[in-house]
Amino acid sequence: MKKLIKNSVLFSLPFITGIVVLFSFPLDKDFAYHFVKGECDNKASWMYHRIFEDERPVDIVFSGASQTGSAFMDQFISEELNSITDQNIEVVNYGYCRRGRDIQYVMLKDLLDQKHPKILVVEVAEDEPKKSHPVFPYLAESKDLFGALIFFNQRYFTSIWKGIAVRFEALRNKITGGNRVIADNQYPDFGHRPSSNVVDEAVIKENSARWHRRLNKQKLQLVRDIELNYSKHYLKRIAQLANKNQCTLLFVYLPESGSNLKEPLLETYYELIAPVIILPEELINDSANWKDATHFNDSGATAASKFIVPFLEDALHSTE
Repeated sequence: MKKLIKNSVLFSLPFITGIVVLFSFPLDKDFAYHFVKGECDNKASWMYHRIFEDERPVDIVFSGASQTGSAFMDQFISEELNSITDQNIEVVNYGYCRRGRDIQYVMLKDLLDQKHPKILVVEVAEDEPKKSHPVFPYLAESKDLFGALIFFNQRYFTSIWKGIAVRFEALRNKITGGNRVIADNQYPDFGHRPSSNVVDEAVIKENSARWHRRLNKQKLQLVRDIELNYSKHYLKRIAQLANKNQCTLLFVYLPESGSNLKEPLLETYYELIAPVIILPEELINDSANWKDATHFNDSGATAASKFIVPFLEDALHSTE
């Protein structure tokens, strides 16, 4: 038995050593952001360019999921603020597909370190996501990856494995002298995802029925508290990141078309961290503003962008 254990340890030692070595080196951000291909119209590669290569500053950043990506026209908002303030305000829509506070944290960490924006607007939905974002381990630095061992992180060990995979591929690419593949994306200068589609009314009704069933399935508060722990952990870290960089934090509520929730379920919690901007009901209730059940089309994005400009103007004044 002892011999078997000894042989197993000796057999495993090279693999363990290799993993330790992989995580001891800094994450190759260039490789990592471009490693995530075919995801969100390859927006991660555009994000890398906007953070590390594009010399333009970032004054205001919107962070969230694809709902943010569809809701705020960063070019339009930039032009509106420039005409109002007589300044050169650069706005960036950093919405990345699928919800997950951990992916937003690691992306914002890079952005705030490089660009030092004045205002950060973070999307909130009806409720907080309960799981880690599947792309998080590809972009997370080693300390953030291992530090994600938060109670009720269901994807922790999967994330560690993905972290090993991206670091191994980056090392192999460096050894073989491979060239970075520039993935095509639909974001030449700004991060808004345009769409002229208009949703069918039946889709909104179907989504409304789903939300009705979901809201009627009440969970025990203890269970909810456990499930929300992961997202709340990263919301606090995002708030700390903004505070450290003297960046004003705002929340903006982006509900789905059929939820009929006028405020997020955790509004009281959010208000303890930062103000929550609520879009007008008429904007939300107008089916002409939706491309599907969960995302605005260009009509909705124009209305949402116009509505939020005065809030940003006030926030800019407070930073002067």
